[in-house]
Amino acid sequence: MLISSVTTIYFSPTGTTKKIITSIVKGMGIVNNKKIDLTLPKIREASAPLIDGDIVLIGVPVYEEKIPEVVYDFLENLKGTGNPVVLVGVYGNIGEGIVLNELDFITQKSDFKVVAAGLFIGEHSFSTEEIPIAQNRPNNDDLNKAEAFGKNIMKKMQNINSLKDVSFKIPQGKLPLIAKIVPKNSARLFTKTPSVDMSECSHCNICVKLCPMSAIDKETLEIDKEQCLRCFCCVKRCPKKARKIVYRPRFLVSKVLTMKNKIIKEPKLYL
Repeated sequence: MLISSVTTIYFSPTGTTKKIITSIVKGMGIVNNKKIDLTLPKIREASAPLIDGDIVLIGVPVYEEKIPEVVYDFLENLKGTGNPVVLVGVYGNIGEGIVLNELDFITQKSDFKVVAAGLFIGEHSFSTEEIPIAQNRPNNDDLNKAEAFGKNIMKKMQNINSLKDVSFKIPQGKLPLIAKIVPKNSARLFTKTPSVDMSECSHCNICVKLCPMSAIDKETLEIDKEQCLRCFCCVKRCPKKARKIVYRPRFLVSKVLTMKNKIIKEPKLYL
């Protein structure tokens, strides 16, 4: 099967999912890449565009064991034409959840054909210097594995005459008990809205421009608590480190995160 173009669709506030998707495309060796970056609201709120790539890559970070709620509607409104699709989830070394199963359900319903899927590790949104969780991941090894994954996807596609011949099943993920009982947007229960230290701030407004919810006032730099996702893009991408992640209750959250991060996880690839 001839593959000469790709459409990549991703949501990546802190850049980790984008890195993985970029490495996969590099491995595929495809130059014609139509990118649909769902990180900023203006793209998510627009009508779903025509998906005309020979193959499609969809990548999202795992939020509360699932697809981020803010991109769900956009993804659900995508319309395929029988295109092969690769599904990618990126999680912070703690819980992979059911994100691939959700993506699988959405894409099959929208007339895409799933041909491969992968779970990769990215630095956890809650990671700090004091409590590092998958810090600096994806690292070089992760990106090399993503690139090799891309090469193997192309090998698979070259050996396929018709997508009707593809038999592919993603293993069923699991939701931990806490994910079943806590309310939506539970990240707000365990962390404070990141306030800005004006003595450190250079007023570059990078946080305002990059916030995936447009939740930061450009004059005061205060964050709308109800809109904030707790992706902590404003913390991790601030050049002056003028914002910090603060857990609540600090001792309990720190202890749970440390315990769950003991095992260093590696990518899971399904071809």
